[in-house]
Amino acid sequence: MIRLAQLLAAAPRVAHVFGGWLLLLLAFVIGYDVVGRKFFNTGSILLQDLEWHLHGAALMLGFGSAYLSDAHVRVDLFRERFAERTKVKLEIFGIVTFLIPYITILIWFSLSYVWRAWETGEGSVGGAGLPNRWIIKSFLTIGFTLVLLSAISVLLRCIDALRSSGEPNSPFVSNGSD
Repeated sequence: MIRLAQLLAAAPRVAHVFGGWLLLLLAFVIGYDVVGRKFFNTGSILLQDLEWHLHGAALMLGFGSAYLSDAHVRVDLFRERFAERTKVKLEIFGIVTFLIPYITILIWFSLSYVWRAWETGEGSVGGAGLPNRWIIKSFLTIGFTLVLLSAISVLLRCIDALRSSGEPNSPFVSNGSD
């Protein structure tokens, strides 16, 4: 079970690294755009589109890894007071009842969102920006799928943790490695 959890977690971890490189590229694009505007009186809608595309793609590629390492925001007033076994049971309940169904719906609707952009040849609203808007929209589907893989991975880790005797370890990996 842990081996399958590790296998499912591999794609979100790789995507997270790729998203980090996109942020580095984004920094260079922003720097180039700012210097061009400030010193050479140039402006580019294409560069502005590229900036938000890189930002959006990097963000979506990081969500799955954030869930794997429990780095996401929790709005929970009582969880920290519970025993570890209770926390794991609550995590299973949340994944099965809320996270997997919700993410599945998001994937379903994002697919039609991408498909409509592909079919219509949607591009930048101004016409001077980036064409093929379906590419950035596809990162919604990719990102939600990475979260789904992470959720199943954590679910398997939770089940494995409950099967062990004594107080279970956290199903989340704190350092990003298995």
